Amino acid sequence: MANLASPYSTYSDSTPQKRIVEDYIAMLDPSDAPLIDLIGGLDGGSSKFQFTGKGKVVEWLEDTLAPLSGAMSVTGNGSTVASTSVTALTVADGNMLQPGHILLVGAELMWVSEVTPSSGAITVTRAIAGTSVASFASNATFSVVGMARLEGDESDSIGYTDVTGNSNYTQIFHKELKITGSEMAIDNYGFSDPYQYQAAKSIPEMMRLIERALFYQKAGSAGSATAPRYMGGLQAFISTDNYASGATLSVAKIEDAVELAYNAGGGGDYVAVVAPSTYQVVKNLYDSSAFVRYAPEQSTFGTLVDKIITPFGNVTFVIDRWCPSTLIPILKTENVGMVTLRPWQVEDLAKSGDYEKTQLVGEFTLAMRLAKSHALLTAVSAS
Repeated sequence: MANLASPYSTYSDSTPQKRIVEDYIAMLDPSDAPLIDLIGGLDGGSSKFQFTGKGKVVEWLEDTLAPLSGAMSVTGNGSTVASTSVTALTVADGNMLQPGHILLVGAELMWVSEVTPSSGAITVTRAIAGTSVASFASNATFSVVGMARLEGDESDSIGYTDVTGNSNYTQIFHKELKITGSEMAIDNYGFSDPYQYQAAKSIPEMMRLIERALFYQKAGSAGSATAPRYMGGLQAFISTDNYASGATLSVAKIEDAVELAYNAGGGGDYVAVVAPSTYQVVKNLYDSSAFVRYAPEQSTFGTLVDKIITPFGNVTFVIDRWCPSTLIPILKTENVGMVTLRPWQVEDLAKSGDYEKTQLVGEFTLAMRLAKSHALLTAVSAS
């Protein structure tokens, strides 16, 4: 031992000094899962979708009303049907029409008098109801805009839409806990039981991974003995017809995306999930003199935009730190939910050494019906 010079001070010999350690461990890392909370938790979809039974694949049924738009498939007239009174036409799907339908092709209205469903051949009367005959592309789209049946006419058949199915696969989430006997015996600051402390962190860690999977996984897979089974996330089920560019984000682009869902049959209230940086962009769009006025005596300024009103439905914004900043999913929440195959379980594992070993396991999936009732803004940027 060294012989130290006088005076004896706190700097002379620090070895016997007691450590002043807070008997608490603070943790900054976030563990929230706003999207999962929003759609009803890890098993909120079971009641929404009325699932019965348990399995590694969940399936749901969907149907639509008869289509109101189709395409011409005219041959023998080149790329266009000339501006003449051609009345023998062909459509790509003859099962969607019947005599009496009124079609809008460009600005011209036509009345359907005959239909051969098997070939798509139709006979029409051109330029009815005050419209004029006009040329159109041989593959032009048309809309069914009305019905005018002949008095006393015999009944005619028409095709019908079939019920379709969609599905998703369950995904296993797992973490092992392994604590040595010595660690279980010693005293620690911040916790008395190291196993319980580590176990308490495990579920929040897994919830972050589930939340991220919902945003990033674009397709599901059935898996195999050598490949994992995993679920498709939001991007696997939102119809690409309802994708809209969010580049140089604006109020109009947000409303355009909601309009896509509305035009496809959606409506009512929606929820838009946004990353923190994206929310700041949205806030700046509305926190301006174009929308907000402040009295001269006010000393507090700014707005918190948590809901907007559009012509196509109200949109509530939810901040989610796990959402990619380039995406804004706009969801009809009654059509989205998680389904649990195996709830979180802590299971003891066999050991072959001086330790305690358990595993945390849970198995879940996403159910998301009526793809066109949602929308997605992609490539989101402020400028």
